Amino acid sequence: MQKTSRTPPVIAVDKLETNVVRLQRRGAAARDEEPPPPQEVERLSGLMERASHTVRQIKYFGLAAKQFSFEELASSARRAGFAELAVNPQLEEALFQWASGRPDWTFSVSFRDPARISIIAESRADIFGLILTAYSHVATVSVEINPTVADRDLGHNAELLRDMLLTFPGFDDMPAWAKYPEGRIPESNGLVEKWRDGVSVASEFGRTWDSISARVLIIWKLIRDRWHSPQ
Repeated sequence: MQKTSRTPPVIAVDKLETNVVRLQRRGAAARDEEPPPPQEVERLSGLMERASHTVRQIKYFGLAAKQFSFEELASSARRAGFAELAVNPQLEEALFQWASGRPDWTFSVSFRDPARISIIAESRADIFGLILTAYSHVATVSVEINPTVADRDLGHNAELLRDMLLTFPGFDDMPAWAKYPEGRIPESNGLVEKWRDGVSVASEFGRTWDSISARVLIIWKLIRDRWHSPQ
């Protein structure tokens, strides 16, 4: 009978070291992918919902500005769930906010230039410091931070909500004034004076913004996919 060798097979040292390194990397990756705290997921989910509401609200005013006259806008906005805060019939400008709960935005709508109706939204509370600008003749919405607001005065969720809005189609960080052909900038007066000035100043100084961390971005994408998936 032929004897069977009990000597263990020889393993190359370089292969053994490779396997050890691979296991270590997998273990480190597992630690890096620990689930986020429930409060962080809840916060991001709540901001996602508010970002979605923001998109729908400013898009409503963009469509309404094209479909209705200034006189018709107020009644249409009330039917859509907004409350009118102020109106200037001479300048054909009006201010609105969402009528229920704690509104995140104040919307300024100006018909002063019928060819270029403007909608400028100012954020409030924990997202204070953001400006959204839309025009009837431009397909996109500008998302910027008001340069007159110091960084320390920004709402603690302002930058994160801004980054969320920039992931939606049709929202960008191009300065609003730059979207006017031939560098034409609207006159700065009326209800939206300080916001038009603010957008121009922000563009002139070329402000740039830090992106949210990769870990938060991954969580945000998961929440967004879940939010938009069919129920």
